[in-house]
Amino acid sequence: MLTLVIMTNISKNNINAPDFQAVQKQLIEHIAKLTKQNASALITNLLTDTEQIMIVKRYGAIFMYTQKYSPYRVSHTLGISQPTACRLYTQYQDGQFDDLMSTLKKKEKNQFLARIEDLIMAQVNTKARARLTR
Repeated sequence: MLTLVIMTNISKNNINAPDFQAVQKQLIEHIAKLTKQNASALITNLLTDTEQIMIVKRYGAIFMYTQKYSPYRVSHTLGISQPTACRLYTQYQDGQFDDLMSTLKKKEKNQFLARIEDLIMAQVNTKARARLTR
């Protein structure tokens, strides 16, 4: 099996920290005002497929930690590196994602957990793998 790894390129040109922070704050304020449809368009148009996958995997990892999964299980389920899984776990333990996870409603948590469980089962079960494609 051939595995293709695509890394996101980051410019080596530094941006002035106060300028970056000001622009970042404005972007966050703009994103917070978007409708669901406009937020979706922003993500799909602004981020590459690789960046979108990276964000989904990180979000999934953080969510899995709230469900008591280990960094090992997270790494293998989501296909992220062990160091990334451990780094995110440490940040989770330090409470850095508490605000993020508190925004999920119970119904959303259950739906997201069902998808994560499908990912886990898809590694060993072809029927679960088929459910993921629906």
